[in-house]
Amino acid sequence: MTEISDERDQLIADLLEEAHGLRMKLEDFSQYTESKVAEFVVARKALTEERDAAHHHYSLAQQDLEVLLQRQQQMQDDLIRMNSRVQELETRIAGLIAERDAALQHVRMLEKSAIARFVSRWRRRLSRS
Repeated sequence: MTEISDERDQLIADLLEEAHGLRMKLEDFSQYTESKVAEFVVARKALTEERDAAHHHYSLAQQDLEVLLQRQQQMQDDLIRMNSRVQELETRIAGLIAERDAALQHVRMLEKSAIARFVSRWRRRLSRS
């Protein structure tokens, strides 16, 4: 019976030793898990901050793009108005040039007329005297 008792005591001692080994493995695994969770939390925080910063930059870029598009549209409208104004001025200048040419032609015709030559001769004679 002492032999059975010794075997039982040895078996209990072996089981206690095995239980202690398992507890130590569980403790090591628990510490490993906690360290990995801590690393995950730190990485998640960094990624969340990076995502928030990227979202902020994206919002700023969208606002800048909207301003750029508004300015582009305004410049396009200004260009259309200026082109219209240039066409109006070109038309007006062409009319003024046509009037000038007609007036010059009229002056040339008057200078060639007999009355203009007569008046010119009389002026020269009067200025000599």
